[in-house]
Amino acid sequence: MNRGFVEASSDDWLMFWGSDDWAAGHTVLDQIVACLNLGASQSAIPDLLVCRGRYVHARSGSLARPTFFQAAGLYSSAAFRRALWFGSTPPHQATLFGPGARRQMALYDSTYRLSADLDYFLQLSSYHSLRVECLDLELVHMADAGVSGQQTKRRLQEVRRAYRRAFGWRWWFPFLVRYIKRLASLFDFR
Repeated sequence: MNRGFVEASSDDWLMFWGSDDWAAGHTVLDQIVACLNLGASQSAIPDLLVCRGRYVHARSGSLARPTFFQAAGLYSSAAFRRALWFGSTPPHQATLFGPGARRQMALYDSTYRLSADLDYFLQLSSYHSLRVECLDLELVHMADAGVSGQQTKRRLQEVRRAYRRAFGWRWWFPFLVRYIKRLASLFDFR
């Protein structure tokens, strides 16, 4: 993903999709463009644009659990960090990274293999001028057979390290809440 950051022009918006991610509908990208154009016309362009996603069972192709960060609306840096503290994480596949975010933090920390996105969001949340907009739009479908689901021990270690880097000795609270929310999402089939 760092290569995408490096190769992008200073005014580009970026999405990071893998080969097992695809648009949730025929018009979702048009809806994103319309939202960004509206924000530009009102001089209210966010630094991050966070949508929703949904996992898809790799074997059957049926829809599985949704991903969700926060209710639709604009969020300050403090509100974004508070959501991260309470265990929420934007799904990076459903997040558009704008020029403002990339001016604050140009790259992911390459020492993370599975949780670089979480660390990026946590570090980015410390910038006071950050503006995050959440849309009530299912942007992406993602296969549930990714590498992070296969390397659980490493993922847990990296998540703990990212929270410790952001919150110090209090790392355990967002870590615990994150996984309680993950368990609860297994029963959410909206």
